[in-house]
Amino acid sequence: MHVLFLILMISGTVFCQSTNVWRGITPLKSTREDVERILGKPVPLSIARHAGWYETKDGKVFVLYSTGPCNVNHEHGWNIPELTVISISYYPNTSPRLADIKIDVSKFDKDPDPGSLNIVSYVNEAAGIGLDVDSTEDTVRTFLYFPESKYDRLMCKNIKAEK
Repeated sequence: MHVLFLILMISGTVFCQSTNVWRGITPLKSTREDVERILGKPVPLSIARHAGWYETKDGKVFVLYSTGPCNVNHEHGWNIPELTVISISYYPNTSPRLADIKIDVSKFDKDPDPGSLNIVSYVNEAAGIGLDVDSTEDTVRTFLYFPESKYDRLMCKNIKAEK
């Protein structure tokens, strides 16, 4: 399953179910340089070339970056330049109620997380967004933002086969 999610109108974050842009960072378009200009450097213990954890005043953010085009690394990834954002996962410090973010969940596929009894994932592949929701509290634990399905043609061959 893809990783990444929407934009939320709680604690200074804007939530918009029609776009996979989070605080100006867009999968397959933004670069690590763009992310670090917006969020600063990753937290010290997460320093890796193709991924990073970042802290904001209202939560934590994990960003996954491309390892380079398919002709450089054909085993996995996307046919995009190295260090381009692939996905963003935002973990708010205060989990908003699903009802408070006003999304139309009928536009999302709903799947229970096999690793957790209480987590349900809502994913909209076409929009490149998703949510992980704690079903016992009806709160959003993670907002996920990933490439919209119209960009699937940019996936390296082995990734397409897994999808």
